[in-house]
Amino acid sequence: MTVRGRRSNVEEIREILRVYKLTGKKKETARVLNCSRGTVRKYVKWAKAKGYLDQDNLPSAREIFEAWSQDRRPRCASSQVTLEPYREIIIPWLEKGVRLTRIREMLATRHGWKGSYEALKRFTRPLRENAKVCVRIEVAPGTEAQVDFGYMRLMWDPVEKRRRRLWLFLMTLSHSRHVYGEMVFSQDTAAWIGCHQRAFRHFGGVPGKLVMDNLKAAIIKAALYDPKVNKTYLECAEHYKFIIAPCKPKKPEHKGKVERGIPYFRESFQRERNFRDLADANAQLMDWIMTVAGMRDHGTTKQKPLVVFDQVEAKALQPLPSSPYELTLWHRPILHKDCHVTVCRSYYSAPYRLRGKELDVQITDNMVHIFYEHQLIASHIRAHYPGTRRTNLAHYPPEKAALLEKTPQWCLHEARRIGTYTHKFISEILTKSHPFNGLRRAQGILGLQRKYTKERLEGATRRALHFGVFTYQVIKRILEKEFDLLPLEFPEEEAQPTEQKTFVFARPMEDFIHKITH
Repeated sequence: MTVRGRRSNVEEIREILRVYKLTGKKKETARVLNCSRGTVRKYVKWAKAKGYLDQDNLPSAREIFEAWSQDRRPRCASSQVTLEPYREIIIPWLEKGVRLTRIREMLATRHGWKGSYEALKRFTRPLRENAKVCVRIEVAPGTEAQVDFGYMRLMWDPVEKRRRRLWLFLMTLSHSRHVYGEMVFSQDTAAWIGCHQRAFRHFGGVPGKLVMDNLKAAIIKAALYDPKVNKTYLECAEHYKFIIAPCKPKKPEHKGKVERGIPYFRESFQRERNFRDLADANAQLMDWIMTVAGMRDHGTTKQKPLVVFDQVEAKALQPLPSSPYELTLWHRPILHKDCHVTVCRSYYSAPYRLRGKELDVQITDNMVHIFYEHQLIASHIRAHYPGTRRTNLAHYPPEKAALLEKTPQWCLHEARRIGTYTHKFISEILTKSHPFNGLRRAQGILGLQRKYTKERLEGATRRALHFGVFTYQVIKRILEKEFDLLPLEFPEEEAQPTEQKTFVFARPMEDFIHKITH
């Protein structure tokens, strides 16, 4: 029987001709076969021209197919011909997995091709059928699981007080297809490892191998033969005794068992569901896995995943370790020229001789340890607030460290060690209001003792206090001209510091403003 509005196949064409031979009427044939009279008219006209209706027996379906294929005019033949010059351009796009809609768009914009999507689809059908050859691999119970992250929706995060992307972590056991799922806001290493731990506890064991794509939480550098694994994930694998098996770069189909699970969960679980918060989302998800996803007849295995897991795969998993895994994060930042590395949005110092080098940073709950070529070079208490600096002055060059060590408290302590007048002089500089920063001036004055004795510096500050002058240049000039060795011309009342002079404008400020604005 032919359905209205659909192209007829060769069996339907032969049935139209057979019924027409019996009835001799096109209208009756269309009514019996539930097809349009135009369809009957087209095939009857073609069969009469070929002489098939004059024969006692109709030709076989194969003969009709060959004759019809030779006689009918190909649809959009001109479009098919215009695509032939672009064959060598289209084939690489298909091999890379570019969608036909995008190929049509690129042909139009880059090469000026104006054909239809249907013409492109018919032209590329043989190419696509030849390219998409795959082998389905089934594994023994407990030997493999596949893991992945997939985007679900936007959701309000009460901690950061904003809407954030909600991701689904999915671990699928390759034999039974039983899954563990969890909603998270982040795909970082801590979330990745935490989801693994909870998945293993849910299964009650550990699969022998985990297959994943090349996300940064697991694989730092993707490569065909020598991928570079995240050190934190490597420690987790050693603790739980599973093998890390990343897919080839740009080959997500190699983990198709979990890859197909993401859209299934997105469409079947998430659709028309509302979540109060993240905990409610995960509670609903786990209940749905155990009652719906786990008890459905799987499309490939034709069995219920949860039943196969309970009966076969659960006992084939490796046992959980006796001790819990303690999360230790590893990062590999570069030591910047300020002698600090940036880790988890905070800053930690390391020896200046290694600036520009990549360092290994280990982060625990309370400490941060920095390594270079497996040697511990620095340790800091972990900062739990973004922007915090942890600095060891010994990590700076000596001249930079010495400058940072000369704080106002150090200056006062050093001045007191030199003498009473120097201490009073430095106190005046650091505590009184001056046009310039007093710390640098105090550091410079105290640095003069590298050239002059403490006694001479004490005499110079005594004379400067007497005259109420508080500049570095005055102290330096007194010492250079040896004025500190001359007796003062006034009695000892000069021991009390003279009040600094206050400078005022001779004319009101309004006069200057008036001239500037007019």
